[in-house]
Amino acid sequence: MAGKMPAATGAVSVAPIANEGLAGLRWGGGAGYAAALTTIDWIKLAIVGPLFFMLAPAMGFVLKGKVSWQRVAFGMMCFMTLNGLLGPGNWGLTLASIESYRGHTKGYHFYFNNAIAIALIVAKWLEDPKSVRFFPPGLCWYLLYCGMSMLSMVNAPDFNLALMAAHKSIFTALLMVATYNTLRTDDDLKFFLKVMAYTMLWELFVCLKMKYLMGVYQVNGTFEHQNPLAMYSVLMGMLFLAVGLGPAYKGANLLLVAFLACGIIVECTLSRGALVMFGLGAVVVTGASLVEKITPRRMALTMTMALLGSVGAVLAMGTIIARFNDKGNQASGELREVMKDACRAMVADHPLGIGWNNYALVVNPPYRYAEIYYDWLRGMGQRPNEDEPNSVVESHYYLLLAETGYVGLWSWLAVMFVGLYRNFRQFLTFGHSFRRCLALGVAAGCALNYTQSMLERVLVQPRNLMMWLIVMGITGRLATMRLETIKERKAAKNQPEETV
Repeated sequence: MAGKMPAATGAVSVAPIANEGLAGLRWGGGAGYAAALTTIDWIKLAIVGPLFFMLAPAMGFVLKGKVSWQRVAFGMMCFMTLNGLLGPGNWGLTLASIESYRGHTKGYHFYFNNAIAIALIVAKWLEDPKSVRFFPPGLCWYLLYCGMSMLSMVNAPDFNLALMAAHKSIFTALLMVATYNTLRTDDDLKFFLKVMAYTMLWELFVCLKMKYLMGVYQVNGTFEHQNPLAMYSVLMGMLFLAVGLGPAYKGANLLLVAFLACGIIVECTLSRGALVMFGLGAVVVTGASLVEKITPRRMALTMTMALLGSVGAVLAMGTIIARFNDKGNQASGELREVMKDACRAMVADHPLGIGWNNYALVVNPPYRYAEIYYDWLRGMGQRPNEDEPNSVVESHYYLLLAETGYVGLWSWLAVMFVGLYRNFRQFLTFGHSFRRCLALGVAAGCALNYTQSMLERVLVQPRNLMMWLIVMGITGRLATMRLETIKERKAAKNQPEETV
């Protein structure tokens, strides 16, 4: 077959793409997408360069020593993970944008909240260089994953697409560094939760407007698709629930309201996986909280939320049942298996992967993996349309396997395991406290996102990646607090008793 990718012993073929509809922008005389910057790109570059590498560090000097200003900046950084006010937007600039491409990265993204992260990092470094950690706990594991994934570039039909994914993944890590160095006390962590509570209440407003005023069936809010919004809401909802059920403090009840908002958002998305994950997570977090310590507050809140949840489920039951019985569900399930077959074929040919962010390229003509899709269509009596791009695999893990090979997949699993293990140790170390509840919420939210990633690839999407890395920054801060707690306990134990 023309354009067939060679075996694992060689590089991937770069035969020209015959499908102009898929290719969109192209290399001059070669395969893939255009790398040359347009006039608009040069204008964007003229903004990006001074903003990120001059103005952002200069703002660090302005923020130095101003805690209230730093909190405002940090709050903006978190809120801007929504990337839109009343609908999908783009709070940033993208160089070499390729909107026709169906992969998970479509250009070199420079989001404005990354500039805020740079300013916060510089501010903290100017205040006390010794207290700043440019590689907080967990970051090296994440960068290892990025490095292992970059090995796949040797096989990439389009190196430019792979470089886009590397840029996005590494550059977004600034949010993790900024979060770790900005959130240093319990009050700082509570401020983060407060910011995110109001953020999700705003997202709820957007979703309700879309659902009841615009008549949208599966609401996507400020996200491009309902699934990323649903997984974002599941992650934040578990943090709100775990801390809201914990020891009372000023603002704790707001978190419970935000948890209910997250539940309504998930219902509005009608994402089948997220509906199951949110319900399961609520039961697990509530049960773990009661096992950790039964308190009158937890008992009262559990009964109240169970009542409200039951009423909400009854009111939405008809829509939910209809969603689970959609006619396209069977075909969608079969297509998911076809995508996985394509992934298995790719990694069999190339154990290092076919190239980060290149899956959406090689599942189309002239590459042979397109035939896996076409054989399925022919088996259903349909004629393949080579002018229509084939779908990208939904499973995050199969996508990693296909694009970054075994090393990319295993290094990602290592990042997941280390993060969950840290939260488990933090849960055991801290007594009945705000910190223990936060560790529980982070662990539950991340675990649910990881589980749903078997069905959805949204953790590679910019907004979900941003919030996940912010949460990983919180995990790193709790890890540091854990060590400090252990040292304090040892010091107290070794301190001689005072004599009267």
